[in-house]
Amino acid sequence: MRDNDYLPEHWESRLGRVTLSPPGPIVAGAVGEWTLTYTVGSYGVDEGGTIKLARRFAGDWERPQFDDPRAPAYTTVRTTGDAKLRARYDPKAHVRPWMKCVVIDVYDGCLAPGDTVTITLGDRSGGSPGIRAQSFIESAHEFRLLVDPTNACLVRRLPSSPAVPIVAGPPTRLVVLTPTLGLAGEAVEIFVKGEDRWGNPTPAPEDITLTWEGEPAGAIDGRRLLVGGPGSGRVVASWRGARYVGNPLTLTDAASRPRHGAYWADLHAQSDATVGTGSEREYFAFGRDHARLDVMSHQGNDFQMTDDDWRRLNQVTREFHEDGRFVVLPGYEWSANTPAGGDRNVMYQEEGLPILRSSHWQTLEIEEDDRTPAHPADALVARLRAAVPLDKVVVAAHCGGRYADIREHFDDQVERLVEVCSCWGVFEWLLWDAFERGYRVGVMCNSDGHKGRPGAEGPGAGQFGIYGGLTCILAESLTRAAVFEALRARRCYGTTGPRIDLRFTVDDEPMGSLLERSGAVRVRASVRGDAPIEALELHRGRERLAALRPPAFAELRGSRRLRLMWGGARIRGRGRRACWDGRVELTGGPVITDARAVAFDSPADGITRAAARELEFRSRTTGDVDGLDLWLDDASRGRLSLRTPLGELTVELAELGDEERAVELGGLDLRASARRYPEQPTARHVEFEREVELSTLGAGETAPLWVKAIQVDGHMAWASPVYVTRSRLA
Repeated sequence: MRDNDYLPEHWESRLGRVTLSPPGPIVAGAVGEWTLTYTVGSYGVDEGGTIKLARRFAGDWERPQFDDPRAPAYTTVRTTGDAKLRARYDPKAHVRPWMKCVVIDVYDGCLAPGDTVTITLGDRSGGSPGIRAQSFIESAHEFRLLVDPTNACLVRRLPSSPAVPIVAGPPTRLVVLTPTLGLAGEAVEIFVKGEDRWGNPTPAPEDITLTWEGEPAGAIDGRRLLVGGPGSGRVVASWRGARYVGNPLTLTDAASRPRHGAYWADLHAQSDATVGTGSEREYFAFGRDHARLDVMSHQGNDFQMTDDDWRRLNQVTREFHEDGRFVVLPGYEWSANTPAGGDRNVMYQEEGLPILRSSHWQTLEIEEDDRTPAHPADALVARLRAAVPLDKVVVAAHCGGRYADIREHFDDQVERLVEVCSCWGVFEWLLWDAFERGYRVGVMCNSDGHKGRPGAEGPGAGQFGIYGGLTCILAESLTRAAVFEALRARRCYGTTGPRIDLRFTVDDEPMGSLLERSGAVRVRASVRGDAPIEALELHRGRERLAALRPPAFAELRGSRRLRLMWGGARIRGRGRRACWDGRVELTGGPVITDARAVAFDSPADGITRAAARELEFRSRTTGDVDGLDLWLDDASRGRLSLRTPLGELTVELAELGDEERAVELGGLDLRASARRYPEQPTARHVEFEREVELSTLGAGETAPLWVKAIQVDGHMAWASPVYVTRSRLA
């Protein structure tokens, strides 16, 4: 990306230079003290001048504070010059993406050449524990120092702004991945990596043991699994007394091999070409080598990408793409404001096609023409139709900072998909909007990651709320042509991150199909999870027709395990995050023997205090859910209360049976619930087959049929609907 902050190296003598101590590398999420020393250049800094220490939008360093020397993140600013300094933190103090700034105003004097300004992040001299560093890895993390020496309200980057690597900490867990589908008798590759506390990849430890848990028996040699006959199971890694279960793997013989393979994708994230982290090459290499994705796309904000950026991105996608191994689709994020349609992901089947920007807001030097800006969304679709063969483009609606308003702007001939989950949250309401308008859309889930970890993007400690999703593409082969055909046919499903194996057909036609029938249709669905299954639900539009649960959920009145869940969002827009920080109180005799967090995404969240009859927690949701599992010594009596800033829920345990008790709390599906839960659910496979009558439909009316899988750990998967129209001849 073109960066107006950069100046030639010879400007260093005029503006000055800056050094960092200690010089790095920095362990992701470490708590420490870092000192930047700025030596003023030949221009000096006049009274009223400004110094800014800027970080990128995606950065999640702990927020500096300047008031309490004993508290975390205490930061000091001192000078040897004959002036006073005033420091503050402003998250929107500079041009995107270098938005988050410590702003230092110079007053009551000026700074002369050779004077120093010392910024100590996490100053420990007064008792502060220090400041927490960025939680995610980065090959060259820049401490960008900007100076306005003239009081002109125009800052420029110091050429010597230090850049240091941020590296992963020690592994705290393992991730085990295999393909979702394989052939019996052919070796299956097993990928194992470590992850640190914040989800950054580390090499797999040497002292691990791999076993195959499935039928029929299999043998593991190093990192290769061989199973002699058709069956299913998972690879489990054991390390330091803990078990780490891999994704479900199904093996078939050649004769029964399904027509469509299952290929895992993250189709939506960003690099430092716009507002993300790391180069495009680092981006694709991470997805291929660390997340083990099969398919990727890069989605930089259009208004920030120059023509040179677009040409470079096309060159990189061409370099990384390899049919049969790793499919890469060129693309960009059409990033209009919501009134003009909101965010859309544009993906092309091949390089060399145009970028049709929503605006030229950060690329004003690029001349406007009859193609760009393409604004609003209706104009984007019209110009895509004119400039690109329709079989070479697919557009998806998503919700980032701007949410896609598909109720006002949508064309389901070009726009085939909606993004139901990303790091920004869960957005089932995009499906509701599509159903309300009668659109035929498929489901995708991606990360929209900005932290340089596509396909394995966690929330860290920043403003992105949850773990990023994945899209499973059901394509005939791992080639661009087949993958693109599947996306345009809506033959895909999305998950909140795990590689859940979800199958769904209507009259043996795959998800995404358009059918016309006169009578009942036959629905088949199954799910194999990487954790026990809570439910497999069948929906017609927004209506839930059925929810199949494993036998452990059949009779719960005697269970001592209680599950409290809460979730939703405040609004559709950028400020959607809901803060639930609260407490649970138990009265009337019972005590809590064990308490565990459910579906919390960030290590910064979770249980903060636990006692026999009370606990406190920190929780934020953005359309997703968080929760707590409580085991009581006696769950037949007493009263349980959940108290949060958004509302309260109280239940009498003697009255709590198999059904949940819930309270609606407004906003966008804000709600809290309590229910009894199986003490040890284990079933990882659920399937059903049933007929769905069309008699309630009028002639020519269409019903979207789809399934949703929910795991015990809170993770979910959504199938793309099959759209069944009742024949007018019925």
